[in-house]
Amino acid sequence: MERGFHAVTMDAIADAADLAVGSIYHHFKNKERLYLALVERALAVNEEAMARAFGKGRTPMEELRAASDAYCDFHLQNPGYFRMIALRTLDVPPGDMADEVERRIADKVESLVGDIADVLRRADAAGEVHCSDPVRTSIFLWGAWNGVLSLNLRPDRLRLEPTEMQRVLALGREIIERGLVRNKLL
Repeated sequence: MERGFHAVTMDAIADAADLAVGSIYHHFKNKERLYLALVERALAVNEEAMARAFGKGRTPMEELRAASDAYCDFHLQNPGYFRMIALRTLDVPPGDMADEVERRIADKVESLVGDIADVLRRADAAGEVHCSDPVRTSIFLWGAWNGVLSLNLRPDRLRLEPTEMQRVLALGREIIERGLVRNKLL
């Protein structure tokens, strides 16, 4: 599925998995059902990666940094899964499954973005930062992370290699943290 939903066939999937195509159809009625199962797996792997960022005696700002690192690691270790979750226009399946796939992804992403908003609320309450709108700030952060991470998937000279991508994310994090802390002081 790394080439996208529309570009891959069930025969190609069977070949890549070294399975008979009939075996795949035994478990999945069609390519859309297989795709939904892959999306569910991608969401679960992402959720597991992000869950490791929270708690463990960290301050809210440490959790925010850990969440940024966890999302970057998720992308680097699972670029196909990242693409399925974050770059929806590339992989939307047709038919009646499209709405179900989109709903499941949106539900999980809203929950994860909500976790970031909660971290920002707690950071504000703890006096670590001033964040007057944690929900919109978390949406911005999620969008910014996706934008930078997707640069690693580009096929041209604008592609960021993993090390450079991590440097760009670290710089972005520093800019955002300074802005949130500066606003606290004003």
